[in-house]
Amino acid sequence: MTMLDTRLSQTVSPPLQPEAGPSGMGAVALHWVPATDWDAIQADWRRLAASGEGPVFLAPAFALAARTIDPRGLGAFVVTRDGAWIGLVAGRFGLAGTLFSLWTHPYAPSGGMITRSGEAATVMGAVMADLARRGVSALHWPMADDATWSAVAPALAGRAVAVLDSHRRAVLTTSAPPLSKDHRRLARRLAETGRLETVSTATGHDIDKALDAYLALEAEGWKGRAGTAMAGNPVTASFFRAAVGGLARVGQARIDLMLCDDRPIAAGVVLRSGVRAWYWKTAYDEAFARYSPGLLLSHAIGEATLAEPGNALVDSCAVQGHPMIDRIWPERMAITSRLVAVQDRSPGWRFHAVVALKRGLIDAKARAKRLLKR
Repeated sequence: MTMLDTRLSQTVSPPLQPEAGPSGMGAVALHWVPATDWDAIQADWRRLAASGEGPVFLAPAFALAARTIDPRGLGAFVVTRDGAWIGLVAGRFGLAGTLFSLWTHPYAPSGGMITRSGEAATVMGAVMADLARRGVSALHWPMADDATWSAVAPALAGRAVAVLDSHRRAVLTTSAPPLSKDHRRLARRLAETGRLETVSTATGHDIDKALDAYLALEAEGWKGRAGTAMAGNPVTASFFRAAVGGLARVGQARIDLMLCDDRPIAAGVVLRSGVRAWYWKTAYDEAFARYSPGLLLSHAIGEATLAEPGNALVDSCAVQGHPMIDRIWPERMAITSRLVAVQDRSPGWRFHAVVALKRGLIDAKARAKRLLKR
């Protein structure tokens, strides 16, 4: 991050759903559900997600679609109190059973769990107790924000914690600054090329047409040339339609399109759960790149999403120092990936071995990236 970015930005601690107070009394139980059996628990899962708190990437519509692109060894702990669901923690075991990693993947830039309000520490405590019984040495929690981490902190007190990565990414909790003079000039120049209009599935635009428009724009851009556009693979294309379409039909996703003479030239996808929203995907027509239609639409989407009733934070889902979103969203949220010792006493050599291995893999990946850029 540049000195200018550091001076202009402020770090925020994102809000969670209001806590309902201390957890109630009752017998807490836990069981493991492989991803292949998730269809059977959809009803209870939806009820928990509708009233609880957690990232939208664990909403049933999204997670059930995403398991098709990331199925290996995947499952979820379901935690109950007197038979009623209070939490779901998705993840997988690795390193010969010495590690349990919360589920993230290239399409889910946020690690967490779904819990009933006020039950986060209880849920994490139940998971840690089960991992200890299984002989697991380390819990890997990737990409947690400070508020989510604080909610489970009582269950992790006294355990060794190793930080693998920490960075800041752009968010909105208040209105973004107005567009700069240069960006306003670009907007005027863009308007001179044709009749401009912005439409959204949030205000009635056809969901299937919006899904098609986004996939087409992404495929025609640099991701299409690199072979990473979702439309280029039947599995990821199906995942996108099922996940975003499913969320949009229950009011948890919106696709906004900028049209020029009815031709889509920019698109943005926002997902929502509870009091948070995630600006998940954006694409634009490179024929209009000189006018920055993606930036102009992103500014409008941020304002529109934050204005929706109940929204307290919009997460950009972007890497630190993103060349577009960091220019228009000045606030930052801390994101940290950690390894937590399962044992609450001396963590033992296995935990330290997992830490060394994970850090070694991160360093090797960073070196490979540097070599590719030469």
